[in-house]
Amino acid sequence: MRDCPFDLDTIRDHGWVAGVVYRETVESTSDLALELAAEDSHPPGPPLLVLAGEQTRGRGQPGRRWESTDSSLTFSLLLTHPTLLSLQALPPLALATALGILRALSACLTTTRSTQADPAAMLKWPNDVVVGDRKICGVLVEPSPATPRALSAVVVGVGVNVNNAIDPDLAELATSLAEELGSTTPLTGCLLEILEEVQLELEAWGNDDGGLSKRWNRACRDLGRRVTIETPGGEVTGTCRGIDPVGRLLIEDIGGSRQRVVSQVDERS
Repeated sequence: MRDCPFDLDTIRDHGWVAGVVYRETVESTSDLALELAAEDSHPPGPPLLVLAGEQTRGRGQPGRRWESTDSSLTFSLLLTHPTLLSLQALPPLALATALGILRALSACLTTTRSTQADPAAMLKWPNDVVVGDRKICGVLVEPSPATPRALSAVVVGVGVNVNNAIDPDLAELATSLAEELGSTTPLTGCLLEILEEVQLELEAWGNDDGGLSKRWNRACRDLGRRVTIETPGGEVTGTCRGIDPVGRLLIEDIGGSRQRVVSQVDERS
């Protein structure tokens, strides 16, 4: 058995989470969280944190693998609501989560490095945090199927490259805090900082805060750039104009017309 890389007592003392479920190795923290949601044992209120030292069959967008090894940060938040959530509420939830994580990682990147230019962490629609053109974090939101006896629940899965080595085959696509900083970051401290910032954004989301799109757009990497987005109906190409108040990506064609692209929620039954 490996030593736990987290200070679980300190994490449990965090005022926002209702509890912590930790596994040394798990196929997917989100799968485990969905199983717990199906048991109807987590009441509405603060989220339940499902945390793993290693994840072997994680999921990314859309349906891609996100495997997390030692020294990365993999967790899911189980959020239970007293009323049913509409699917339209879930993309903004993912955007809010990514925005909170962005602030936490940016604080680490800008306060730790003082001898050279700080890397700029930014957001890539729908749910990625990137440094330059390389992904450092991904977010995936999955609703739990509602039943007449079950409370409405949603699972927010998060994967962050912290101290883990990046596969050489992915070196042009992914990065980590350790690679950007040239030093390691305590996993517990990183997680607590993320929870602090995500709490602020999710509380705003729960209160139907109208400022999410403005905050997200200020950190959008592709704002004003020409992009190609894959949708169920085919590729959409044009200039990125950010997101609208409900989280849809605005793509402007050469004639000035705008198309609104909806992010796909991973629905599981």
